[in-house]
Amino acid sequence: MRPFSLWLERFSQFVSLPAAWGIFLTGALIYIVSEWRIRFLALIVQYAFIGVLFARVFDTRPEMALMKIVVGWLICGALLLSERIRRVEQRELEPVGRWAANLPFRFLLLITATVVARLASQRFALPYVSPDLGLACFLLVVLAVLFFGTEEEDPGVVGIGVLNLLAALEIFYFAQDPGLLVSGLMVSLNLLVGLAISYLTVAEVAV
Repeated sequence: MRPFSLWLERFSQFVSLPAAWGIFLTGALIYIVSEWRIRFLALIVQYAFIGVLFARVFDTRPEMALMKIVVGWLICGALLLSERIRRVEQRELEPVGRWAANLPFRFLLLITATVVARLASQRFALPYVSPDLGLACFLLVVLAVLFFGTEEEDPGVVGIGVLNLLAALEIFYFAQDPGLLVSGLMVSLNLLVGLAISYLTVAEVAV
């Protein structure tokens, strides 16, 4: 193993658990804050944390982790552009707020989701996956469920839930079989999901 790859593997092992909780914290910020600029900044940071976990999965191929971050940031750029078009068209009809609706209820759901994900990662350990990566998978899944259940009329929030669910599936699958072919297919799927969310966001304005 090359010295750089060895150093990267040790570094990713050291920061993978904080990165897992960083993913959850950024997702929680997206869930409780309705300001779209803050949401997209949180999504950008979340993809950086996901890239750290991918560096743990692809310990001999650090370029795969970098590609995951770049693809995620491309998706963030597409979502940001479509959301900006939507806000410009609806500036007088839809004022920009800071906090999401039902904030105490959302805080309660986040606390419950944290406990459920933590207990599930301890009680139902995923096969061939380290405990920190397993925790990250469960946290991403509960975040996806929270985003799916939101009452906001915003396809971007549900889309972020789909992207979180795909990230959990990728971490779980690639930890067992880090194949390049499936990696390329998942990259294409992520890009297609990002484009679909962007289209639905802009199409909502046209309707």
